[in-house]
Amino acid sequence: MTIETTLPTASLLDQGTFRRVMGRFPTFVTVITTATDTGPAGCTANAVLSLSLSPASVLVSLRSASRTLREIRDRGAFAVNTLSWEQRALAQRFATGDPARRFDGVAHSWSDGVPVLDGCAATVVCRLRDTVEAFDHTLLIGTAEYADCTPDTPMVLLDGQAHRLPPAEFPSL
Repeated sequence: MTIETTLPTASLLDQGTFRRVMGRFPTFVTVITTATDTGPAGCTANAVLSLSLSPASVLVSLRSASRTLREIRDRGAFAVNTLSWEQRALAQRFATGDPARRFDGVAHSWSDGVPVLDGCAATVVCRLRDTVEAFDHTLLIGTAEYADCTPDTPMVLLDGQAHRLPPAEFPSL
């Protein structure tokens, strides 16, 4: 016997419910960085994924109104910095802090003209290949030119809370 239920249609789904449900998908917390004429810029993002191995590429989703998005389009390059557990304070800083001051006192280096946060669990530096407008966000497709990871413990977001993953052994890249 099959029991059928009726699920609400998309038009009836409220943002709070959708946010709560999507919060059940664990995600790494990243800071997307780029260079500007006045220095480095960046913002927190958790909608990041590996898109392809050939060519090595990633997909990042940023709000279309994001200052960092405008700078990435201008510069044509960006870095995905996966925050380590020890960097959890940077998640909030790069999400809500004054964009002009987000890098104040933050240790970083440069890779091919792109700022990279020091101490991250993983980093991928990309050349912007394409953008796709999707509702109130823009998808960035980047071709990876540099990638590295460390044994540092990455931070994971689940149910709106930061969690620490157990340490893992990573082979050298």
